[in-house]
Amino acid sequence: MNKRSLQILAVVLLSVLVVFEMGFIVKRNVIDAVGGDVSPAVISDVTVTDAPADETVTATEIVTEPPAATEALPVVAPVAEPTEQTEPSPIIVLDPGHGKSSSAMSVEEKTASGWVQNSSGNWGEWRHYKSGSSTVDCEGSGCTGRVTPNGACWYPIGNGDRSSEPEINLRNAMAAKKYLEQMGYTVRMTRTTNNENPSITKRISYCYPNNDTSQNADAAMFVCIHSNAGGGSGSAYISLEGYYDQRGISSTYVEDSNLLGQYINNAIVSETSMGQCGNGVISFEPELIAFCKSPVTCGYLEIGFFDNSSDLAILNAESDSIGKAIADGIDAYYKQAG
Repeated sequence: MNKRSLQILAVVLLSVLVVFEMGFIVKRNVIDAVGGDVSPAVISDVTVTDAPADETVTATEIVTEPPAATEALPVVAPVAEPTEQTEPSPIIVLDPGHGKSSSAMSVEEKTASGWVQNSSGNWGEWRHYKSGSSTVDCEGSGCTGRVTPNGACWYPIGNGDRSSEPEINLRNAMAAKKYLEQMGYTVRMTRTTNNENPSITKRISYCYPNNDTSQNADAAMFVCIHSNAGGGSGSAYISLEGYYDQRGISSTYVEDSNLLGQYINNAIVSETSMGQCGNGVISFEPELIAFCKSPVTCGYLEIGFFDNSSDLAILNAESDSIGKAIADGIDAYYKQAG
């Protein structure tokens, strides 16, 4: 081999050594950068052509592609679904008349039930509030003074005592409650057992939120459910008339209350076997305590005569139908008045 050939061989060997060394350095840097692990997917072979045409050397090149640029998406707050506003359910106060015999009540029971003692020590309640009030009993003055024939502002507890009527009234009221709730009404009961005998003042307090008479009444109506006695037959409502001055009543209190009674009584007569008493109206007791103290429309029903055997049979057999009729009458009135 001559001197020229040796020079060419030396140049080729030197070129191979340089390429090899460069590839090793690049590969080492990549390994260090990624923590000692290089995926085969980023390494590819390239052909080095710096050597003469008859000498081909293969080296290793690291190919890295930058991540594709992504645009930051705007943050969009979730859109709240519109909520449907619902009207509160109309509140109906059902008052099953009478209850536990006063002679069987202890002093503690009478007090808790809203009964009071007058200056003579007798138990009862005052028929009126002072004019314009719904919290202050009249105690015989400062009221309309309207009383029942041969009556007074004072109402003795014993006047409300009955034998079989409390159970009849409770059955009818509980049936009415069931149907009213099915119709979507909210029902408050003034009593739910025959072991209770709240005063009318206590019963009226159910027209207010949480029985708080210092607030505005939130009930739509107060419905007294009774059965009659004393000789007669059929169902009727007791009508209001004249002047009432307790706080909270509307200017159409009398008209509205009478219309409510009429709607309920008409439903009872048309939907049950109970006939109508006379023309369906009892018009000689407008001074009842419930009328004089209720802050809302007040319907007062006398459903049949429990001392009449025919009426009593209907009252015992058809209490569910009577309850439904009471609910239908209330609903018809409410839709008409609304």
